[in-house]
Amino acid sequence: MSSAKVDVYSGGIYRHSLFVEKLNLSFCQFFIKAPSGAVLCIETGMRGDFPSLKSNLSSAGIEVDAIGSVIVPHFEADEMGALPEFAAHNKAVVAYAHPICSHALADVFSVKSKPLKDEVPVTINEETIVPVFTKHVHQWDSLVVYVPRLKALFSSDVFMRFGPVEGGSADPLPQIIASIEKSGYLPSLDHLQVALQKISKYDVETIFPMHGPAISGDAVAATVNGLIEYCMEKRTTADGKLDSEEWRTSKV
Repeated sequence: MSSAKVDVYSGGIYRHSLFVEKLNLSFCQFFIKAPSGAVLCIETGMRGDFPSLKSNLSSAGIEVDAIGSVIVPHFEADEMGALPEFAAHNKAVVAYAHPICSHALADVFSVKSKPLKDEVPVTINEETIVPVFTKHVHQWDSLVVYVPRLKALFSSDVFMRFGPVEGGSADPLPQIIASIEKSGYLPSLDHLQVALQKISKYDVETIFPMHGPAISGDAVAATVNGLIEYCMEKRTTADGKLDSEEWRTSKV
């Protein structure tokens, strides 16, 4: 069974989430409405879920025909699968991504695409964003998106948690580590550490993961720093393995 909805946050952030009970996993797409009214999409969701996304957004006051810019964090179905549907509703839509990903998007979907530069601010739809490349964190072409106006980080598959988007715990770190180790979706903790250290430089008040609840307040820094520490400690174990229960117990 699946259920989808839209949550609205201050500053013009709309989160569309689909929870797939069979997978115990939420898939989120984000839409940022700038003060001018222009809308920027981050992550499209999968093609089969587009009708639900379109209907739910319309109920929340956003029409997909008006979405002219889409950021694709990496080349994967849940991140860019519905791009053809967005393009069908707005022929002028532009996809922004890591340079290699942007070439693939243009080739596969025949849409206009523009490459982003690592940690170089760019204004899209009157919203300034900072793309932060996170090489080999799940995908080799991946990136996350920082929005200075909102002090918000849209973190794609970094900070992933199983479960619905509701009811996030005050300390998400153990659940995030358990999700990393259960799924095995991260190819390199070394690269994760590098990405986290890049992220830690930014003034982030809220993290919006694609999978799982938002992280806000004091939990942001605690989660980022805790994951950096986890990456460092796991590398120092004799066999290179340290499960989440061992790590949690070692911190008590």
